[in-house]
Amino acid sequence: MNELKIHFENCYGIKKLQHTFDFTKSKVQIIYAPNGAMKSSFAKTLEDISVEKVSEDRIFSERVNYRSALVDNRDILKEEIFVINRMQDADFKEASTILANETLKAEYDAINIKLTDTKKEFVKTIQPYFGLKENVIEQTITDVFKTDIYSFVENRTAEINAIETPILINIIFNEIFNDKVSKFLKEKSFNTKIKEYISVYDKLVNENTTFFKKGEFNHNNADNVTKSLKDNGFFKAEHKVKIKDVEIGNIDELENVIKEEREKVLNNPELTSKFNEIDKALNANNELRNFRSYIENNQEVIKEFIDLENFKKKLILNYVANHKSEFAVFAKLYAETKTRRNEITIEAKKEQAEWLKVLDIFKNRFTVPFRLKIKNQEDVILKNEPASLIFTYEDGASKKDLGGAEINKSLSTGEQRVFYLLNIIFQIETRKKIASDQLFIIDDIADSFDYKNKYAIIEYLKDIADDPKFKMIILTHNFDFYKTIKKRLEGVNNWEGNLKAVKSASEVSLVPGEKQDVFPLLRKNFSTCEKSFISCIPFVRNLIEYTVGTKNPNYLTLTSLLHVKPAHTTENIKETKEHTTGEILAIFNSVFATTSTLPDTTKKVYDLAISIAEEIEANKTIEPVLDLKSKLCLSIAIRFKAEDYIINKVTDATFHTNIWNKETGKIIGQYKTEFPNDKKEIEIFERVNLMTAENLHLNSFMYEPLMDLSEDHLLTLYKDIKELESTIA
Repeated sequence: MNELKIHFENCYGIKKLQHTFDFTKSKVQIIYAPNGAMKSSFAKTLEDISVEKVSEDRIFSERVNYRSALVDNRDILKEEIFVINRMQDADFKEASTILANETLKAEYDAINIKLTDTKKEFVKTIQPYFGLKENVIEQTITDVFKTDIYSFVENRTAEINAIETPILINIIFNEIFNDKVSKFLKEKSFNTKIKEYISVYDKLVNENTTFFKKGEFNHNNADNVTKSLKDNGFFKAEHKVKIKDVEIGNIDELENVIKEEREKVLNNPELTSKFNEIDKALNANNELRNFRSYIENNQEVIKEFIDLENFKKKLILNYVANHKSEFAVFAKLYAETKTRRNEITIEAKKEQAEWLKVLDIFKNRFTVPFRLKIKNQEDVILKNEPASLIFTYEDGASKKDLGGAEINKSLSTGEQRVFYLLNIIFQIETRKKIASDQLFIIDDIADSFDYKNKYAIIEYLKDIADDPKFKMIILTHNFDFYKTIKKRLEGVNNWEGNLKAVKSASEVSLVPGEKQDVFPLLRKNFSTCEKSFISCIPFVRNLIEYTVGTKNPNYLTLTSLLHVKPAHTTENIKETKEHTTGEILAIFNSVFATTSTLPDTTKKVYDLAISIAEEIEANKTIEPVLDLKSKLCLSIAIRFKAEDYIINKVTDATFHTNIWNKETGKIIGQYKTEFPNDKKEIEIFERVNLMTAENLHLNSFMYEPLMDLSEDHLLTLYKDIKELESTIA
């Protein structure tokens, strides 16, 4: 793989892009692309090729798409492309923690997400019976049946379907099984009272009623029969039922008879006496008043208290049985996906040795606030389970392992980054075994990481770049990362592989990036290049600020060349327009310890900056891409003209005399106060303040904001300022 020719049109916002990457000169190609230029669109188009997907323009879908990627004059193969996208939080929603290759894990997670959504809908359906929050119900079912909810579905489906008419569904689970009530129900003295009540109840059911018989036909059975006859229109069809010697011909009569039989039992003096003992015990505890009221209205549940664990199960099974259709949807999906999940597990198990190697690489390179280990390594071998990660957190003497269901619900940002990096490392290590050349497209891989781990990523990329099979195109919008990776990968990357994306109205171009760091070049060329001379003003000003301080006369002089300032008589500083190149040359020579000369030391620096800006504007068609020097010169000229315009128009031409910090903002503020209706002018000045404020101070040598600023924006702003200037000339 010596050469890659790409030609994209109307691909995800790229109108047109043609470029040839020469890997014989630089096997790593680094592209600095400001946000919105082409970076992610470029990666997405190549990813489409790798998965045989048609590319498109997302917004203007009617536009004709074209893409071509030729390796050594042949179509690139999908197997030769590996795209590493930047980390996106959305990718981890409801994700599992299993260790598997990207394709298997994506399918596994998709199944899990669908199962989880269906489970949530089912839990939402039965939530009213529990009187608990939805997120607690699943754990409640797990605790009661000693198994997870999916095993509950699998093992209890037949039992649930066998319940023809659910009972006890008027009983709210949390009214009985909360901490206070459960503790009370387990007390020995109360348990004795329950047994006595049940003994009397059973005797009355067997001896004193016409309908009921212990263990065969009780109140609940009678209610179920009544409901079934009513729902199916039994009496409306003029049928009758005969219970013992009693003939019943309508639903009201049946309900009244059953009510009388129930009251005959519940109002029996002996049973009432036993109930009063229970009631007395409940009444003695203020915390159980709600429960006492509940029992008083639902006396039939008292007999269930003899076996609380069984009562819990009975309630839950009947709750579920009352919504069989919703349960059936959940159970069916679980059954349908079980086979495929097991197949994925088997495939994932084959990769475990590789994952152990990947984990070692990660541990040796990256820094995270937890330790990693693989969960259930024995289960991977002995059982049909996929390996998954455990995150161990330590805080002093305390230690906590998180994994499985605990962490699947919500992966933290740190844990997401681990999965992101582990997956990348796994795929790279796997591709090392492929004999053919591989093209890696790396889109802002370090965007979400701290500096320590950014450097770890760079070092890992450097190591894999040494593999002769691997060719790389690294894209980033972070200029600091761009500079760093250029430096760290200089063994496999030279200046011909350093590119910058420039977006115009019709196309995206990849032009050569800076061959060297900008500051040494400014120092070297300030006496022979006028753009370098002007660009050194903010650079040297910062050097003086950090080495001498802001009270230094040279610092104040250079500061006066970043604004339109009056003379500073106390410090003997001239007004902005009077400073000559000779005076500034002396400052530069002093700071740089040089003896450079200029052909003309009488030029006014203000005039020189304006003339350079005019030259840049005049040459914009033949020099459409501006380097850092040109952008700095243009920014300085823009500010000069904007502040000049305001100072000349406001009533008090000396109002800015005592403004020594945040000058542009305060000068614009004065204009807005005097001319609040000049909407067009104010909009232009706000753009000036926004575009030039940090740029001119180089933000402590981090000049990325100025690099990100497009040529069109600066040139348009300069043109707008000039048009304003012409109105008062």
